[in-house]
Amino acid sequence: MALDQQRNWTIAMADNLERVKRSARSGGTPQDSDEAVDIMDNHTPAQREHTGPPVYLPDEIIIQILEYTTRLPTSQRTLASCCLLAHQWYDAAVPLLYAQPYLYGKNFDPFVRTMCPSINLHVRKSPLSELVKVLNMASLVHQGRPSMTARLLGRTKGSLEEFVAPQASFLVNCLAGLSKCVKLRTLDLSLVSEAPPLPELFRAVAHLQHLRTFRLPRSGGFGAHHKPTAFTWSPHLENLSLSGGIDGHFLHGVVTFPQTLRSLTIEHCPQAKGYAITHLLKTAVRPLRNLESLKIRFMPRLGSHALDDILLLLPQIQRLSLSVDYITPALFDEGHFNHAHTKYALPSMDADADDPDQLAAVEPLQHNNLRTLELTNSGDPGVEDKISAIDILIAIDEGSLPKLRQVRVAKTLLWQASGTASDAEALADVLIEASKRDWEDGVGVFAGGMQGTGVGKRATRGEQEQGKVWERVAGVWMFDG
Repeated sequence: MALDQQRNWTIAMADNLERVKRSARSGGTPQDSDEAVDIMDNHTPAQREHTGPPVYLPDEIIIQILEYTTRLPTSQRTLASCCLLAHQWYDAAVPLLYAQPYLYGKNFDPFVRTMCPSINLHVRKSPLSELVKVLNMASLVHQGRPSMTARLLGRTKGSLEEFVAPQASFLVNCLAGLSKCVKLRTLDLSLVSEAPPLPELFRAVAHLQHLRTFRLPRSGGFGAHHKPTAFTWSPHLENLSLSGGIDGHFLHGVVTFPQTLRSLTIEHCPQAKGYAITHLLKTAVRPLRNLESLKIRFMPRLGSHALDDILLLLPQIQRLSLSVDYITPALFDEGHFNHAHTKYALPSMDADADDPDQLAAVEPLQHNNLRTLELTNSGDPGVEDKISAIDILIAIDEGSLPKLRQVRVAKTLLWQASGTASDAEALADVLIEASKRDWEDGVGVFAGGMQGTGVGKRATRGEQEQGKVWERVAGVWMFDG
């Protein structure tokens, strides 16, 4: 009998010990473990039912949630799901859903039927059409017809701020609706395969007071029969991209650019020759005092050194992007500057170009404004070694590029290869060291602080040293291209 009691006590203690171990691993108490065992034995899973009224969220909180959602790549599907939750969520999500719709082949026809329930605007009008701010049709190729594009522009004219035209369904009949988009800020026609007559296009957009960015179609062309008065730019244009069949008649001064221009891109111009581009830069682009950025690429008729004088012609440029196909190390050579001054007889930026007395040669210009240099490749073979990191290092050492802080290079130029990687690293060290001196002196981008980046004298010195903020705005970067 004693042995049986001892045996029962040992078994019970072992069971209790195992139960305590399980409870310790789960963070509960032995009593909780007993209750869990009882629940499992009874096969009655615990369920918590919400019996109270749903939690009310103010509209402001819902809008904050939805605005955060719009930053995600899947925002369209998420916003569509939010519209199905409740009337309150529907009212908050619909404006964001239609503000920037994502259009592709399958959903284009339903979108058109939603925006244009009837062909005649006065018969039936969709209230959702007033919510569209960005109409990006770049993903559409053969979907739709020009009449659909014209109808969409007509229905969204009161709210549309950005329009990217499709490849095949933008013709002259779309210009009437386009001219009425009074809030339009960005107009991108670069994908259009069959451009409308450019004089009519210019007349349609000339009175758009809010237009800031304008990209011409690659298929567009200018001819000698066009009158100069036909080419009138929007009065507040800031970013312009020239492309297509622009010829010598255009480049030799038929068109003058607005003084508000800050960025100019010239690309995909198969008819443009080197002398015509140089003449355009000297006569039409040089007087633009507010111009900060210039990009030239994909120009098949330019020679191997056609743009060596560009920094002399445009001393106001702060950001320059060039294809190495059209430049040589003479771009930074001081002796080349002296020769170019004599060749062009350039006036100063403040001189009157019509006064011969002010065309005297001036001292060779340093590139005192150039801060960012971007080197690309138009795809021609054998140009990888035309401009190297050593060339830029020599120019910095000679004082030709005192403000240069950023160099961006396409990976196709092979600066990251084993034979040239050390030169690129040396250039990056020089640029970062110069940026650190700017930070210590409080000049350049560090003058008064950089809004929105935490860079500048507004942050504490310890925070700036810990983050090495000067490295964020200087160095050598490689990009795909």
